[in-house]
Amino acid sequence: MKRPLLISLVLFLLIAACSSGTNQVTPTQPAPTAIPPTPTTPPSATPEPTATPVPPTETPIPPTATPTAIPPTNTPIPSPTVDLEAAMQSANIILFEDMWFSRYVKQALDEAGFTYTDVADRLGSFQEALLSDTKWDLIIAAAEGRGGVAGEFFDYIGEQLDQGASVIMEIWILDWAVGGRIDPILDECGITFQANWVNPGNRAVFWADPHHPIANTPNEVSLTRFINFWVGDLGDLVALSPGSDATIVGSADDPNPSSDGLITVCYDNRLLLQTFSSHDHSQESMVALWQNYVYFMLSNRFR
Repeated sequence: MKRPLLISLVLFLLIAACSSGTNQVTPTQPAPTAIPPTPTTPPSATPEPTATPVPPTETPIPPTATPTAIPPTNTPIPSPTVDLEAAMQSANIILFEDMWFSRYVKQALDEAGFTYTDVADRLGSFQEALLSDTKWDLIIAAAEGRGGVAGEFFDYIGEQLDQGASVIMEIWILDWAVGGRIDPILDECGITFQANWVNPGNRAVFWADPHHPIANTPNEVSLTRFINFWVGDLGDLVALSPGSDATIVGSADDPNPSSDGLITVCYDNRLLLQTFSSHDHSQESMVALWQNYVYFMLSNRFR
């Protein structure tokens, strides 16, 4: 009995198992994702992001200034300014003055502060200096005394003028010297001997041009007053030659730019001739005038 029961139970289980396997639904598997075919042309590279510029940490340098334009070569360039006062004070000056007892020219130079070689009235020393190798800027021959500079000294002075020196010459013996060694100087100067000046009633000197520097710089000078220091031959009068470039600065009797000359400038302002006697005027006036002479001659030389 037990055996058929066991067999029945086994059959039941088998039938149940088969029924169960027939009705079980198998879960649906998702379809596999299709793999795209490998492209024949490689894809374009992704562009890299553009970097944002970082502002510089240093202050930007401003643009270079426009250079100053250089003038063309044909534009005249001004010469350096000359220190005129310094040049005049360092000038190489020699003084001959034969009025040893009353030296107006020496006083004028000393008071103006000039340095100079003083040979006083020693003609031999003056001759030696004029014939030396010294390059003189200004030669002063104040030959007011009754003697002094004459003859061969005019040769020496002419040579110095040719070499570029400036000369101031006080001479009262032009009437004696004319026709001799002084003639080349007078010819180059552009003047002629006019007359001997003997005991004139009026010894005043009149400015042909009252604005001329010799009359005003650095001292304002008047020579209308005079004294009778010398008797007889006081000097000489000169006149301009035809076509002359000379300037009569002071004249006798009346202002006269062409004749009756007593103060004359020529040689491009490198020669000044005074043909009257200094001591026929006050010491104060003549010291001031000699300072004007020196200033005028040196300022023209160093400009």
